[in-house]
Amino acid sequence: MDGTNEPLLRRPNGRPQACEPCRKRKVACDHTQPICRRCTKRKQGQECVYVISGPEHPRSRQPKSPRAYRTSLLPLTRLSESAETLTGQIPDGQRPNPASTKPGYLGFTSFSRVYEETQNRLSLLETLQGTPSPSSVRSANLQGDGNGRVAFNRVREKCLAVLKNVPDAAQGKLLLQPYYSPMESWAYGVTRQVLDSFYEEFGRYFGPRRDTAELEKVAHQLCVNTAQQFSDEENNPARWIGQLCGENLRWESLGILFSFWDLSTGPRFSSQALVKDRLDRKGWDLVMRECLLLCLDLCEEFSNGNSVMLHLTWRCAINESKFTGDASLPTWRCSSQTISLLTYLGFHDSRPTDPEIPYVPTLSSEIKRRLFTYVLSTHIANVSFTGRPPLLCRRYTSTPLPLDIKDEDLFSDEATLAKTVDYVDDKGWNTRGQLYPSTFIRARALIASIGEEIFEVALGHNHRTPPVETLLNLKTRQVKTLSEFPPCLIYRPGDLADPNLDVEVLYNRLMIKLGNLQNMFFIERLLIRHGREDTGDLLAVSFDMVSFTLPFWTHLDKLEGMRGHCEWLVMGYAAPAGGILSMELLRPTLPNGQHSDSRISRSSIIQKLSLLVGFLDWVNPSAPNGDLCSKCKSVIQRVLDQTLNNTSSTNDLAGGMESADWDLPAQLDFNFDLLDTFDWLRLDVNLSQDSSG
Repeated sequence: MDGTNEPLLRRPNGRPQACEPCRKRKVACDHTQPICRRCTKRKQGQECVYVISGPEHPRSRQPKSPRAYRTSLLPLTRLSESAETLTGQIPDGQRPNPASTKPGYLGFTSFSRVYEETQNRLSLLETLQGTPSPSSVRSANLQGDGNGRVAFNRVREKCLAVLKNVPDAAQGKLLLQPYYSPMESWAYGVTRQVLDSFYEEFGRYFGPRRDTAELEKVAHQLCVNTAQQFSDEENNPARWIGQLCGENLRWESLGILFSFWDLSTGPRFSSQALVKDRLDRKGWDLVMRECLLLCLDLCEEFSNGNSVMLHLTWRCAINESKFTGDASLPTWRCSSQTISLLTYLGFHDSRPTDPEIPYVPTLSSEIKRRLFTYVLSTHIANVSFTGRPPLLCRRYTSTPLPLDIKDEDLFSDEATLAKTVDYVDDKGWNTRGQLYPSTFIRARALIASIGEEIFEVALGHNHRTPPVETLLNLKTRQVKTLSEFPPCLIYRPGDLADPNLDVEVLYNRLMIKLGNLQNMFFIERLLIRHGREDTGDLLAVSFDMVSFTLPFWTHLDKLEGMRGHCEWLVMGYAAPAGGILSMELLRPTLPNGQHSDSRISRSSIIQKLSLLVGFLDWVNPSAPNGDLCSKCKSVIQRVLDQTLNNTSSTNDLAGGMESADWDLPAQLDFNFDLLDTFDWLRLDVNLSQDSSG
């Protein structure tokens, strides 16, 4: 693309804008668009980005938020039309309320609670005297801050960056992902209606050749609509979805589409003005990820938050983990932003107003419950992977689990939805024996709630009850919880070989099985850590964790839709358990080499570890968790080599270890720390040190 006729981009002070690589290296840039000659020569075309920041008030520098910093680096903001000036502005009556002026959810200890109680007492008097309530006065004050207008230029480039990467109507429908997680099934149903509405309303603007002025009109309309309040209390399905469709299309609508568009598959549509065909699959995934981030940025620019924004924030955290890894700072930051928005909206405190009145499900209440449940469950899963303290725990929440009902019932009329209580038992499970997305959400939440209490023992101090007593109680509760799950959630030995079993059902059953095993794994390790005798239960749990993780690699043809989860699964479940199996080979604990479980022997452990090495080796080193997988693989390979090459029998193992000069304690302290990503639960060689605590 010849950029010689492109208008010269200028900074707010009037000087020519340098591309980001030249600016950071503090070298001269020739300002050629879309790629400067210096970046072309250095083969850094993908990194060559021109970022125009809005005018800043002098002497009022404020640190950029993490999200603002990231979006300034996007290749999607390479807009050849960036120098054009747009005078369009958002009228006063349609401008967003400043986010800082809306306090959001305020709890019992907040400054306003006493005044709210006083206001309730005065409500009758205010009605009689025609006195406006404080809330109405405050709403009027929130309509503007005296500035009059909000310039569209400030967000113009972000808007165009998103709209220039929207596929045309035909391909937009083809690019919807065929698979989605149970957590976001309700949003996927909404997506199809939003997709049809978007192209019906704006499809004419998204052909092969796109006019910037026309796209600006679309962006302006989306901004105006986003500034309108989104009602999370709406219980009519048509009106709830209508807030995202037709004349009400907003940036949340486009964010939902980008969260389900799979731009890495299908033909490369010619309207991709900002990302070239030279990008590989990861590059196209990057387009989806960054467009979703930009949509969320624009939502935050014009809105104080809503349920759809919460889902998109959660989706951004999931995407971030796939790019930078589950233990990375960006992923943890995204997770904290999700938790922050959740509590700001108050979805963590959706207790019934009167516990004596039977609960009648509504669209708004069930969406809030689902959002809260899977946001917190995902966060607890991330806590288990990193060993960091949770940012929110159920001790500070009161929102019940969602009912186990179909998505179709959730978006049906109010009368039909209210009748769904006839098909759930007293614990909230459906009595039809069906596996719905809500079934999996509920099961994962129950497992996560026990896991959260396990983390209190592992990470906390000054326990009210002895840790061993707490852990034994948690172990009993874990077994009881699993026994109360519906049969449709329970994995059966023949499931992998069953050609008629739906792959999503198989995946859900495997994940529930692994979640249960992971909790038992933590409990058994902590019991040994606090002085309990090792009776072989930890080894049995570890053997099963490896066994039930391997199918995601050995049966990849059947579980193809879950390919993107493999790096996280092998590190979250198989790797820590593989460390225990490796220890067993180095320092056997089985009497006479026999375990009470006939499946477990020295030979079977070697076979499982050999397959685990293959799984770890299959993970691309450039994958988000690839470096961790590589380290784990090298440790297990050393253990297998030592076991197979330097010992002729189980009885000779101790002598073989001595002759090998392993310096075992030092090696375990280092290598198994790498293998065990749960550093806070590492099993020390000298168990007596733990038992003394």
